[in-house]
Amino acid sequence: MLALRKRLSYKQTKWALLLLLIMSVSVSMFHIYSDWQEEKSNLNERVIGTLEIVQTAATEAAYTLDNNLANKVLIGLTRSNIFYRMRLCDDLDREMAQYQRPPVEKPFGWISNYLSKDLPKKYILDLSYDSTLVGHLKAEIDYAVVTENFIRRSIRLVSSTLFAILIVGAAILTLIYIQTSRPISQFIERLSQLAKSQSTQGGVYFPESSRDDELGVLAKTFTALWHQRQKVQTELEKREAYFRAVVHQSRECMLLTTPNGQILDCNKAALQLLGYSEQDLLSMNLQAIDHEFNKTELLEWARNALGKVSTFETHYTRRNGTIVPVEACASVINLDSSPCYLVSVRDITQRIKDQEQVKYLAYYDALTNLPNRRLLHDRLDNAIAVGREHGHIGGVLFIDLDRFKTINDSMGHHAGDQLLVEVSKRITTLLAKGDTASRIGGDEFVLLLPDLSNNLEEAQNEVSHLAERLLETLNQVFVIQDVELYVSASIGISLFPLDQSDGMRILQQADTAMYRAKENGRSGFHFYQNEMQQYATDRLKMEKALHHALERSELRLVYQPQVNKKGELIGLEALVRWFSPELGHIPPSQFIPIAEETGLIVPLGEWVVREACQQLQHWQQVLGLPDTFRSLAINISPYQFSREDFVNQMVNIFQQTQVDPKYIDLEITEGMLVENIRAVAAKMQRLQQYGVQFSIDDFGTGYSSLRYLKHLPLSQLKIDQSFIRDISEDPNSYEIINTIISMAKHMKLSVIAEGVETLFEKEVLTSIGCTRFQGYFFSKPLDKNDLNALLLKNSHYPVSKEDLSLEF
Repeated sequence: MLALRKRLSYKQTKWALLLLLIMSVSVSMFHIYSDWQEEKSNLNERVIGTLEIVQTAATEAAYTLDNNLANKVLIGLTRSNIFYRMRLCDDLDREMAQYQRPPVEKPFGWISNYLSKDLPKKYILDLSYDSTLVGHLKAEIDYAVVTENFIRRSIRLVSSTLFAILIVGAAILTLIYIQTSRPISQFIERLSQLAKSQSTQGGVYFPESSRDDELGVLAKTFTALWHQRQKVQTELEKREAYFRAVVHQSRECMLLTTPNGQILDCNKAALQLLGYSEQDLLSMNLQAIDHEFNKTELLEWARNALGKVSTFETHYTRRNGTIVPVEACASVINLDSSPCYLVSVRDITQRIKDQEQVKYLAYYDALTNLPNRRLLHDRLDNAIAVGREHGHIGGVLFIDLDRFKTINDSMGHHAGDQLLVEVSKRITTLLAKGDTASRIGGDEFVLLLPDLSNNLEEAQNEVSHLAERLLETLNQVFVIQDVELYVSASIGISLFPLDQSDGMRILQQADTAMYRAKENGRSGFHFYQNEMQQYATDRLKMEKALHHALERSELRLVYQPQVNKKGELIGLEALVRWFSPELGHIPPSQFIPIAEETGLIVPLGEWVVREACQQLQHWQQVLGLPDTFRSLAINISPYQFSREDFVNQMVNIFQQTQVDPKYIDLEITEGMLVENIRAVAAKMQRLQQYGVQFSIDDFGTGYSSLRYLKHLPLSQLKIDQSFIRDISEDPNSYEIINTIISMAKHMKLSVIAEGVETLFEKEVLTSIGCTRFQGYFFSKPLDKNDLNALLLKNSHYPVSKEDLSLEF
C-alpha cells in the first residue's frame, strides 16, 4: 500500500487546495484592500465630522476664553473613543483645556500600526469667529480603536475563506479518492498480484474495463497489451526452447560469448570437442581456445555485423593441448538488448584429410601411388625448361607391358592390378634420386630422367643401360595369386631438349618409339627417330580406317589348305585380309594388333567365325568336301576368348549357320593357357560338348603351357613356322620339333607344321613323324572362288603350277 503522501489523490488534492488557497487569498486580499480604501476615506470623514460637531462650542470657548466650556468640549469628544489626546488652545496657542489617555492595546495592534503608517496622526481644527482666528483644537487619533472593526471584519473574511477551503479540500480529496485513487489502487493491486503470478497462460479481466472513463480505457488497453504480451512471450518461449534445443542437440560445437570473448553458454558438442567441463568452459574466454581470436577486430566487426553471418577457418586448442582445425560460422545476435557473439564450430580434420587425399589423387595414381599424367606433365615441362637453361639432356622412357591385356582379361582385373603394383615396385627400385616414375593409364608407365648428362652420347648410353636393367627386371617371374606369370615390356625412349618440342610432344615421341619396339619383337627398347612420326601418323590413319572396314565390306576371308603326307586335303585355315580403298592392302600383322588394342577385335572376330561357318556350310551342302577333310581352323583372339559370352556367341553362330561344330577347329595361343587355366578349361570343355576341336597355335613360342596340356581338351598342336624355317640351319629347332612330335604322340595329340615352304622341310618333318602340313609349298591362301575351283577338280596336293597361280 502506498503512503498517503505518494498517493495520486493526495497529490491532486494538495495541488488543488494550494491553487484554491491562492485564489481565495488573492480574492480575500482584494476585498480587504478595497474595503480598507473605503475605510480610509470614511475614517477621515468620520474624524472631520466628529471635530466639526464641537467646532461651534470650541470656538465659543476659545473666543470667551471659557476654560470650563473648553473642558466640556473635550469631554464630549472622548465619547467617540477615537481620540486619545486632545488640546484646545487660544489664538496665542495657550492651552485652555487638554485630555489624554493611553492608546488602547488591541490583539492586532501591529495591523493597526501597519494600516495607519501613511495616515495623519494628528488633526488640527482652526477656530474662527467672524473670520478672526480665535484658537485651535488639536486631536491625536487612536487607530487601534478606529481600525478594530475593519480588522475583525477582515479576520472573519479570511477565516471563513480558509474554513471553506478546508471543507472543499476534504470534499475534493474524498471525491478523488473514491472516483480515481481507490480504483487505481485496486487496479494496481490486481496488477501486483498478476505480476507475482508465475503463469502467463490464460486471459485476464479487470472490473474497471466496464467503466467508460479513462480508467476503463486504461484497463481495456492494458488487457489488450497483456494478451499481446502473452502471445509474444509464448512465442519467445518457443523460440528460446527451439534455440536451446538447436544449440544443445547440435552435433556441432556451439559457443555464445560476449563481444569481449567471455563464454556465456555452450553445448555438449563443445565439451566433447574441447575436452573441458561445462563449469571450466563457462569461466574461460574464447581467446584461451582460439589463439587467433582478436577482441578488437571482433568489436569492430560486431558494430556492422548484426544479422550477418561470417564463415572462416581457424584452430581451436583442446584441454590436452592438441590443436584441431575448425570451420567457424559466426554471427552477432542481440540478447537482452546486448550484442552477443554466437559461433558454430565444426571439426574439419577429416575434411582437410579428404582434401589432401583429393589433391593427392589429382596428382598420383590410386593403384600404384606413382605420379599420374598431370604431375608428370608438370615435372616434364619443368625439366625441359631447366634443361634448356643449363644445357642438361634428360630422357623419357615410355614403358608398355607386353601381353598384359591377355593376363588382365583372363585372370581378372584384381590380378591385373596386383601385377601393376609389383611392376611399379620393380621400376622404382631402379630409379635415382630426382627421377620420376609415373603411371599414365592401363599398363603404361613413363620414367622421367631430368638430368642424364650434358653430352648426348653419354645420355644415350646412360638411358640405354637403364632400359636394359628395366627389361631384365621385368622379365623375371611374377607370382600373382599363386600363379607364375611372365611379362615383358616394350620401351620407347625420347631425349630432350634436342629441339623446341614441348612436354606433350616428347611423350608422343616416346610413345611412338615404344610401338616401334613392339614391332621389332617386343621385350626391347627403341630410341625415337624423326621418321617414326610418319609411321605413327600412318598407324593412326589405319586405326581410323579399321573402324569402318566391316561396315564398308572391306574385309574378306581366304583359306589356306592343310594336307596330310599323301597330299590329301584334311583341313583349311581361315585367314582374314583387308583391302582399304585409301590405304591399299594391309597385312594382318599390322591391323590385328590395332584391332586388339582398340577393342575392334570382338566384332571382327565374330564376323570371321560367322563368315567361315557360312562358307563351310556352303561347301558341305553344295560342293562337298573330301572324305579326308577334318576341320576348318579359325584363329581366336585372346581378348575375344576371355569374354564371358564367348561360348554363347559361338553356339549362336553354329545354330544360325547350321554348321556341324565337329568340323570347327578353334586355334588359341599359348598365352591364353598361362592365364586362369580353370576359366579357359571350362570354356573349352563347354564347346567340346558341341564337338568343337581345339588347337594350340604357334606352339613352342610360349613360356609355360606344357604343364597345362593334360588339363585341356586339346586335339592338335601347331608347330610355329619359326622353328620350321630354321630346321635346316639350327639343330635346336630340329630337336624342339622332334620333342614336340614325340610328346604329342604320347599325349595322343595331332601335330601340324605350318609355314612349310620347301620340299626339304617337308621331308625332314616327315622323317621325324610329322604327318600334317600347311604352307606355301602346298598352297597359298586362296579366296573362296579359287578354292571352289580346286574342290570341283577334286585335286590332290601339291597343286600344279597352274593351280598355284590362283592367287588373290
